Amino acid sequence: MDCCGHEGPGGGDARFDIQKVAEGVYAAVAAPAYKVNCNTAIIENDDGVMIVDTHSKQSAARVIVERLRDITRKPVRYVVNTHFHWDHWHGNEVYPATYPDAEIVTNQITREAMLMKGLKRIQDHVRQGPGEIAKLKADLQAASPSQRTKLEADLRLAEAYLAEVKALKPALPTIAFEQTMKLYRRDREIHLLHLGRAHTAGDVFIYLPKEKVVITGDAMIGWTPFMGDGYPDEWAATLDRLAQLDFTHIIMGHGNVTGREWLGTFRSYVHDMVEAVRQEAATGATLDEVKQRVTAKLAPRYEKPFSAYGDYRPWRTGVLANVERTFAMVS
Repeated sequence: MDCCGHEGPGGGDARFDIQKVAEGVYAAVAAPAYKVNCNTAIIENDDGVMIVDTHSKQSAARVIVERLRDITRKPVRYVVNTHFHWDHWHGNEVYPATYPDAEIVTNQITREAMLMKGLKRIQDHVRQGPGEIAKLKADLQAASPSQRTKLEADLRLAEAYLAEVKALKPALPTIAFEQTMKLYRRDREIHLLHLGRAHTAGDVFIYLPKEKVVITGDAMIGWTPFMGDGYPDEWAATLDRLAQLDFTHIIMGHGNVTGREWLGTFRSYVHDMVEAVRQEAATGATLDEVKQRVTAKLAPRYEKPFSAYGDYRPWRTGVLANVERTFAMVS
């Protein structure tokens, strides 16, 4: 793969490795960051470019726009949002501002979630930002010399993010589909699919049958999934439908480009966690008891593969949140 590190003007936390996955298909793999950025998929077609997901802030999207100029001079025609979470669509506005004819695409469920939940969460970020900054400043005052460098960097990033989110001009999708949307270009087919509920109610999968590539958003990631808006008891079945497609490469919402073997591991974790919670809940165990027992049961098989990023998004923190979400839905 052709990899090169890039970050935005003045540094910040918008750092990406641009990896060639297939002819005309690239993954901009986001480095772990204080204000998380998602991966972006770049699909170059005969008449323009499709971008999949636009990060947590405008500055990160501008990094991708700049890097696009190293790949192609063709304009961006389509921007696809895989779901409504902030770190996948807050950079939308950059694309129509740069490419006036660009259309933003998602399914109807996700567009409605952006309207009903996403816009409110932008205001939540604006309201909560000063408190986050105040806490970082207090932590910095009490920090040891060894802790100061990271806290100082986090404080700068929190202040920069607050400024960006205050200036955000949300760009909602201009095209919405129901179950499936297919684009037939001269050199490739692009299938936009809703396969069921998983990370959110409206997860969009992008499938390139000729290239045998799928783009999953956060229905698959490289660490423990966030299930706060998810459907853990339906997630594995949605991934089973994904597995029926013929592909060899997966561009996930976060983490490195991977293959079908990670789909097996990820699907098994979701299934086994849900079943373990269901079994413990049926005994009348409390939430705290279920958390302890399920974590102990799953750790031997899943802690190591879901800890590939070290202290970033630790498995034991993630699994506790997953158990809590699942317990609320099955008990």
